[in-house]
Amino acid sequence: MNTSELLHTIAKDRIAGLRTIDSYQLKPVVVNVTKAEQTIDLKNDMWILNTQRIPASITGVELASSDNVFTATPDEYEFMDEYRYQVFTDYIDIRTETDEFKPFRLEFVKIIPHRN
Repeated sequence: MNTSELLHTIAKDRIAGLRTIDSYQLKPVVVNVTKAEQTIDLKNDMWILNTQRIPASITGVELASSDNVFTATPDEYEFMDEYRYQVFTDYIDIRTETDEFKPFRLEFVKIIPHRN
């Protein structure tokens, strides 16, 4: 399964239980992480982590939302397959472990639901 198919499968699974949603759209989003601890307000949206890699300057990263907590080192993330595509809802608290913080980017795909 390629990345696009996997992202659509994840999105379909997440919106399947929502009664007033009949379709969705996926939109790429890039977040510039400028602090070792940063919060993103998703405003009840769902975002799927879709970043290629975690910078080697970071020893570990934790992403937490109302329904998910995901932690990984750059080496762990490099070898994750489908598990790396985590879904976050409502907000994302980003915490990085590093000796000297350097800004970096995280890529997500936003699930935009279409109501009937």
